[in-house]
Amino acid sequence: RILRAYSGVRPLVASDDDPSGRSISRGIVCLDHETRDGISGFITITGGKLITYRLMAEWATDLACKKLGVNAKCQTADICLPGSEKHKDDNASHTTAYKAAESRHGSLTNKIATGDNYSDSLICECEGVSVGEVNYAINELHVHNMINLRRRTRVGMGTCQGELCSCRAAGLLANSHGCSQRAKEDLASFLNERWKGIAPIAWGESLSEAQFTSWIYEGVCGLSLTNNEDRQ
Repeated sequence: RILRAYSGVRPLVASDDDPSGRSISRGIVCLDHETRDGISGFITITGGKLITYRLMAEWATDLACKKLGVNAKCQTADICLPGSEKHKDDNASHTTAYKAAESRHGSLTNKIATGDNYSDSLICECEGVSVGEVNYAINELHVHNMINLRRRTRVGMGTCQGELCSCRAAGLLANSHGCSQRAKEDLASFLNERWKGIAPIAWGESLSEAQFTSWIYEGVCGLSLTNNEDRQ
């Protein structure tokens, strides 16, 4: 079934010769405003998408270096991002949660606490996120709220869309930061953000589960999910 709907802005660039946009480029565009507009010291890199961002950085850097008289070769394509180094560890004996974490953190997964019942306990069953991984994100990846935790670990992005894992994750954040009130407000804001993507497809089973989530957090936990953004 459909889990959520989402949309985003893509920076497509129209040709100067065709302002109608019919020949709009979906590739990377690097603009030298000195040759294009007579404005020195100004470069625009746009277009592309997330998977091409390192190539975009290389193009922009190469152009900037050319203007500065630097002839060194750009190393963007050769230097591995943290965690993307080849990992020789045999993960056959690892838990499902560890393997899931490895797909997110690569070789940095060995920094995640594991091997005891508490650390291996699941925060998010849908995405296989353990207590150890959440604590790693909080302590090592500078995660301070639920939205950033979702980006780092995929908490709340699974089938239940945060129904079961949100409260658990907020509890760990509260323990780490020593502020339960802030964690409650953060939790309500996080669930409201999840709802924005669920609302457009809320019918059938999705609507039933959304209502169940509301009962859990508003009825059982006493958390107000309405007008939370207005209060903040």
